[in-house]
Amino acid sequence: MIIPLIESLLKLDYPQDKIEIILVDDNSTDKTWDIIHKYSQEFSFIKAIKTRKEFSAFRGKKAGLQSALDIARNDIIALTDADALVPPHWLRSLNNYFTGETGLVIGYIRGERIRGIIRYKRIFSSGLFASLCALGKAFSCSGGNLAIRKQALTDVGGYTSIKDFPSGDDKQILNLIKRTDYKIVYNSEVKVIERQRQLTSEQRYQQAIRHYGKVSVSSKLYQIGFLLTAIFYLSLPLIAFFQPLIILFFWLGNISFYTFSAFLHKERIYFIDFLLTIFYPYYMLYFSLIGTFKEAKWKK
Repeated sequence: MIIPLIESLLKLDYPQDKIEIILVDDNSTDKTWDIIHKYSQEFSFIKAIKTRKEFSAFRGKKAGLQSALDIARNDIIALTDADALVPPHWLRSLNNYFTGETGLVIGYIRGERIRGIIRYKRIFSSGLFASLCALGKAFSCSGGNLAIRKQALTDVGGYTSIKDFPSGDDKQILNLIKRTDYKIVYNSEVKVIERQRQLTSEQRYQQAIRHYGKVSVSSKLYQIGFLLTAIFYLSLPLIAFFQPLIILFFWLGNISFYTFSAFLHKERIYFIDFLLTIFYPYYMLYFSLIGTFKEAKWKK
């Protein structure tokens, strides 16, 4: 249900006359429209819209995003998901990272009560996002916690230019903005929480394919890097047999990076994380390869 998200948005520590909340019903089959319409009648700064019919050919959630973009009146557009919870200082924190040169601010999204490899993946991936942003080589982000300058989004054609891709709208927009003169920066100061949902094994499988299967929409440099990484990890068992010391140093390097990311995002480190450092690369490679050759089913 979208109600917890809306309630968290209503608690934002930000002047109401300077924000507008656009809630999009993207052809839902539940009571989403009734809910968001009711909120829009009660609060003047909330707009409830349905996906416009002229965008029906857009795949994934891009039709809903473009419908909202077309009516947004402010210079900065913050995006989150229906199953998220935003903290009160969310907008103030995002604003602190915008200068005249900034086109996109990306941030951290944490799952609610997640454990094991899913938690490890969130922390490790966010460390990569932050590190590569700092180097001016941003390569991915989470659509549940980001802010875009409207002019930058308009300059790259909005979601119309990526309408044929079923998922990965966040990464695709990031790649488009990278081609402009705008800067992309990372904000580690605020967490958006993804609420826990009851998913079947099949839904979790499809979700992993969507999250990792973005190699085909990445830059050529990233694709080459992914190929070399895959070859390296597939060769690790052989390397470990002949040169175990190399593997030890490599494992310690991974642990150090994970520790850096956990510290950056104020997350605790557990003993199991040291074991997951060994298995996570193969988990990532598996779903990246599956997602490259098989299209994931879009979430309902």
